[in-house]
Amino acid sequence: MQTNIGSTIKKIRSDKDFSQKYVVDGVMTQSAYSKFELNKTDITYSSLANILENLEVTFEEVLYIQNGFKHTEKDAIFKKFISTSYNNEENIKELFNMAVSYLHKKDDQLITDIKSLCEAFLILLYTADTRILQTTVSSVWRRLSDGNQFYFSDLYLLNSIFYFFPLETMLEIKKLAFKSIERYGDFQNIQRLKINFCVNISLMLIKEKCYVEALEEIETAILLSKKQKAYLQLAVCYVRKGICLNCLDNNGFPWVQKGIELLTVLEEHELLQMATVEINLYSEV
Repeated sequence: MQTNIGSTIKKIRSDKDFSQKYVVDGVMTQSAYSKFELNKTDITYSSLANILENLEVTFEEVLYIQNGFKHTEKDAIFKKFISTSYNNEENIKELFNMAVSYLHKKDDQLITDIKSLCEAFLILLYTADTRILQTTVSSVWRRLSDGNQFYFSDLYLLNSIFYFFPLETMLEIKKLAFKSIERYGDFQNIQRLKINFCVNISLMLIKEKCYVEALEEIETAILLSKKQKAYLQLAVCYVRKGICLNCLDNNGFPWVQKGIELLTVLEEHELLQMATVEINLYSEV
């Protein structure tokens, strides 16, 4: 059960065996802080930020603790969204039902967008009806494109829809997304999104038989994957690099084999199946 934030802060402070004086040093009076711990008064955000720094916890961790050491329902939906494979029917249905359940209780734009995208993914899996698909995805894109800057949740939404657009549009969206990602530095591993953008574009380029351009995206993704230790994406990149080299009359089989072996070692059976399908579909040898 969720408690008041003052009580949560008090528990964290007590568990760490920190005194009130230590926690509020240079921030506010101990008397005012004591009332906050007793949920008798509120404090400013700047004061709370300084107190959390002294407590050596983040605001996200406090919310997690406050909610009984589990994510809030909204956070759980978002975290599942960013970790779900868009061709996994079971996970998409589960995510869709979670979003519907949440929206029955509370209106929320992010969860509404996630629900719409789940519908789009299911359309893609069931019918591949591009007309309905574009209508569903466009509602999310209209909202995102109205802003001047993509924020954290926007970037993950964007990553899941941008490959529904024409290749030229995808490349422009990628440029805008990369600028926004740079502003976040290493915030919550957001740099990994760069890999996803490059990997998704590489497949579109392969489908268009633009193998040289696809290789450029793949090489960028390989460098980023190694830096971020993103081994699943690295394996996919190796397979696609091999496909491109084969189609360019070079020997890409060692790269294909390298990617397959890595997926096998990681026991990523779903990705292994996907890679096999891509090899059969796109290798022109």
